[in-house]
This record gives sequence, C-alpha cells and structure tokens, in this order.
Amino acid sequence: MRVRDIQGDLVLRPDARKGAAFLIAALVATVAIVAAILVGDAPTVFAPIVGAVFAVLIALGSCAFFRARIVLTAHEIVLRGIFFQRRRSRSRAAEVVRATLVAPRASPGDTLFVLDAQRNLLIRVPGSGYAREDIDRLVSALGVPCSGPDHPVDANELAKTYPGLVPWVERYPYRFAFALAVAGVVVAAVVTLVLVSISE
Repeated sequence: MRVRDIQGDLVLRPDARKGAAFLIAALVATVAIVAAILVGDAPTVFAPIVGAVFAVLIALGSCAFFRARIVLTAHEIVLRGIFFQRRRSRSRAAEVVRATLVAPRASPGDTLFVLDAQRNLLIRVPGSGYAREDIDRLVSALGVPCSGPDHPVDANELAKTYPGLVPWVERYPYRFAFALAVAGVVVAAVVTLVLVSISE
C-alpha cells in the first residue's frame, strides 16, 4: 500500500505506478541512446560511458523511490529522501497552499507549501511522485486551512499571489540558464587567457 497508518502516524510512500513509469522510460531512453551511438558515426567508446551515466541515474531514481517517505505524526512533519531528512514541528503548521506547478520541459507536479502563523514557509512537500488521493489525505490530516490556484500555474504566477514561496531560480528558469551559460563562457575565456599567457 502507498499509505499506512502506524500507531496514529500517517506514512505516505511514492506511487508505484509513477515509479514504474519512470523506470521504464529511463531504461528505454538508455537503450535508445546507446544503440544510436553504436549504429551512428559517434565513437563507440561513448556507448559504455553514456550507459554508465544513465545506469547511475536509474539507480539513484530507484533508491529515491524506495526510500522516499512523507510522515505525519502527532508532533512532526517529516520528509525523507535518498540523501536528506527534513523535520518540522507540526504545531507550527497554520496553513497549506496547494499548487500544481508547471516547469519548463516537465510534467505538472502537485506541491504543498506548509506555512506557519506568520505565513512564512515552514516546509515544502513535493507531491509529484505520490498519488493525488494520498496528497488529499495528507492535507485532510493536517487539519489546517488550505488554499491555492484551481488550475496549473508556473512558479512566477504563483509568486504573484503567494510571494516568497518559490525561489528566484524557479521563477525565472530561462534567465538562470542564460546566466549560467554566460558564466561558463566567461570562465572558459579566463582559463583560455591564463593558459595562453602561461604558454607565452
């Protein structure tokens, strides 16, 4: 089962259907890319390298699926991932903002923003890997007022109604990508100049 009650605790696990879909898509993509390298003009040495990279990503995704949990106890809200665990006092939760966030080149994802009494972000609960009915149950179990847009929105649109919930990077992904590209070019130019000056 995805959801279990253990001595009053609510434990949410990722949706097995979504986990299986991720695994199948990743495996198909890996096989297709490696096959394209082998039959194409690219050096065949890249095939095992690409295969190894994708294998690591698949392994990390699988570990995240099996380890991830959202746990609601009488005293805490706990998020557990593959490399982290976040704990917040449940008594500080005063409000929930629920939004279906749309990101570039990604499927819309259900997200909960749990706020304190001053409407500051207490904890962000990513729900995209969980069944929608499980997130419904979590919202109900929290027992605090819930609001949010009734249609999918991007981070910038959400920030207009609920300022401070999403970071600048998420609100302006293309600007961030452009800034990274510019920084990469600058670093490459500096390194090139340094190497040229040393060689001279």
